[in-house]
Amino acid sequence: MTQSLMPDIDVLLIDDDEDILESYRHLLNLAGMVARVTDSPEKALSLLTPEWQGAVVLDIYMPAMNGMEVLERIKHIDPRIPVIMITGHGDIPLAVEAVKKGAYDFIEKPINPPLFLELVVKAHKERQSILALRNAVISTTQERLVGDSAQITAIREQVQQIADIDKDLMIEGEMGTGRHLLAQLLHELSPHRDKTIQTVDCQNLSDIKQVIAQIEADEVGTLILRSPYDLSSEAQRWLSSYLLDIERQGKRHFRTIAILENNTQQLVTEGRLIPEFYYYFSQITFSLPPLSARRPDIIPLFRAFLRQSAQRLGIAVPKIDRNYLDILKRYDWPGNIRELRNVAELYAVGIVKMVDSEQHRAIIPPEGPLDNLVDEYERRLIEDALYLFAGRVSDVADYLGIPRKKLYLRMKKHDLDKDSYKPKV
Repeated sequence: MTQSLMPDIDVLLIDDDEDILESYRHLLNLAGMVARVTDSPEKALSLLTPEWQGAVVLDIYMPAMNGMEVLERIKHIDPRIPVIMITGHGDIPLAVEAVKKGAYDFIEKPINPPLFLELVVKAHKERQSILALRNAVISTTQERLVGDSAQITAIREQVQQIADIDKDLMIEGEMGTGRHLLAQLLHELSPHRDKTIQTVDCQNLSDIKQVIAQIEADEVGTLILRSPYDLSSEAQRWLSSYLLDIERQGKRHFRTIAILENNTQQLVTEGRLIPEFYYYFSQITFSLPPLSARRPDIIPLFRAFLRQSAQRLGIAVPKIDRNYLDILKRYDWPGNIRELRNVAELYAVGIVKMVDSEQHRAIIPPEGPLDNLVDEYERRLIEDALYLFAGRVSDVADYLGIPRKKLYLRMKKHDLDKDSYKPKV
């Protein structure tokens, strides 16, 4: 192997035998790698951080600190730092135990140089992939979880910490706080992101075992359980036991996300959630606050939704009246982010929804005779809403705040056909 084939590969070598350290260093340097060596486990641990770029090679037996203890402490610094254990011939069972506890792999003394170098290169490549994914996660969470409040900052950090950890989890929060959007994001950042995502409404679920069997057959990557407290106690007990078993056996093929409201403890007290189910999923819990509790995020979210709506409709982003921004900041948003998104989408098509009074006000400046203006404005308004909701009349009626019958009459008046606004297959 030549130096040009393996540039900038960092390896930290930890062994109490200086002669062995020197031989490893010489071998790695000949292969073009940067080898740092130390016979002090404490010094080695001080060099490692979550930003460490390379691999670690660690002797399993050292007098100052046992290699298994060093491995454990490295995993506390960053569980994804690849550690290669060096072991004697009689220590294979211990080396296998080390791999079970998170070591990347092991190699026996006397080492086979080509095999050793190949293992180091593989470990380094995996480390680089992990760090690249983490950088992508940071960028994605900044883009998708908009806001500057302490609450959303903490949620972004939590997502970044667990994105590449294959664990089931719980998302709790009021309706409209973005629980399903967060679940979608977690799926896209997970080890199962190349598979599909499936949502199951537990209220209409008769046989959870059949659902799980179908999910495994269909190679689903993420299962979202909506309102799991509607499952029977027997079904909850079976599911939590089943998921725990496949986790322990290392046979997990999908992640399960339970979505609930904020009253999870009350649900346990009332017996609607059994303790086993709750404790299994609550190991990792995302608690999404209502929008009224994160007021610094209201305007950034509104601007983001406005840009998205304008881009989807192919129109310019409208200017925002400062007084209207003050109204948005003062409003309590009982419908949370979902309500704010609706208001932003209305604003994009020319309607100011007065959130504190449920009134609507046009932002399109008048041009031409009043009667013509009213008719043209009404037609454009309905047409934009039909585009926005892909011809779904019920959604358009709710959006505009008028009965469906009246909307159909207005559509007939302006010769607007809902089918013309549906996506072409």
